[in-house]
Amino acid sequence: MTSIAKTGFRAGLARTVATTSVAAALAAAPLAASAYSFTDKSGKVQMSIGGYAKLSVLYSDTDKGSMSGLARDIYLPTGIPVAGAGATVQDSQVIDFTARESRINFKGKTDIDGHKVGMTLEIDFLGTSDGNEVVSNSYAPRLRHYFFTFDNWLFGQTWSTAMDTAALAESVDFLAAPEGIIFIRQAMVRYSRDNWQVALENPQSFVSGSGDNGDVGVVPDLTGNYKFTGKWGHVRLNGLLRQVTVDDGNIDESEMGYGFGASGKIKVGQADDIRFSAMYGDGMGRYTSLGLVRDGVVINNQIETVKSTILSAAYRHVWNAKSSSNIILSSADIDNPTGSPGSLNKGSTSIQVNYLYRPVKQVTYGIMFLGAERETENGADGDLTRIQGSAKYSF
Repeated sequence: MTSIAKTGFRAGLARTVATTSVAAALAAAPLAASAYSFTDKSGKVQMSIGGYAKLSVLYSDTDKGSMSGLARDIYLPTGIPVAGAGATVQDSQVIDFTARESRINFKGKTDIDGHKVGMTLEIDFLGTSDGNEVVSNSYAPRLRHYFFTFDNWLFGQTWSTAMDTAALAESVDFLAAPEGIIFIRQAMVRYSRDNWQVALENPQSFVSGSGDNGDVGVVPDLTGNYKFTGKWGHVRLNGLLRQVTVDDGNIDESEMGYGFGASGKIKVGQADDIRFSAMYGDGMGRYTSLGLVRDGVVINNQIETVKSTILSAAYRHVWNAKSSSNIILSSADIDNPTGSPGSLNKGSTSIQVNYLYRPVKQVTYGIMFLGAERETENGADGDLTRIQGSAKYSF
């Protein structure tokens, strides 16, 4: 955390200017239309259209070069530029305005012959390659969720069953604490009953040194959770078991991977809460930290799985009926096998502090300070300092 503390005191004047720019942008932010709920002609199918419109303004200061791509729109640990000691690199500062996180969803549900059937489709505009900021900022839609449910079964793409969305911290950015959580969407078959869930999910592998990106899995990933609930909040046990596979013409190997841990949201007093997540695994890589951790490394034509530990904790304080703040800590510690490439990530940590104000129920204005660092196996490192403001209308 030493270099994170260092970044918190640099570029004071630049941050003041950035904060002023953020405040001006938020004051001019437009609102969107109202929500819609309706039924079909038969009156048996209930449907709704929802989502949110969001403007984000981000000031980013990196000490080892400039960022690009998705790292300019959201906090992406892998996007922090790094360099070794003595490297000739310059600080970089940039301000970005973006509405790409905005999203829209369509939902429907009905009863058919005594069975409960539902469907959800959601899209946003993050992470797509087309579009630019020169003229029109014309970004393509991106599939987030598309699934249907039949009684206790779910079929389609949504959050992994090993991920606890109810334990995610309240954030100004797209996502708080990305290093320290399970965060992945993919296709699956899931069964839910009472307080537990189990699923078979898409078996993609993410292996360094493989020429095929690992897309040869034949055994579905097995994920599950069990949730304890009460007036005090909830605690959830999460786990996964999978096969990490490479078959690129030179290597045809598989190794078992696993991950297990706990997450939850604990109430504090009348309105505050603590949210946390902890996970340890060997070969769980791609399920965590937005691509920071590999599932494995090919060394001497063998797969060596990567061990990792991820942690996050957040305290949410409610000031009054219209405002709240959060302090969020997140880290990932990666134990790459001996002989791994020096460019692989060794770890990342971050701290966020935010303030959110809701003048009316569906409108939220937010401001956030972020300090983060990333280090690679060869000792190269880099820091990111970010101030972000946002204006969001949920419908």
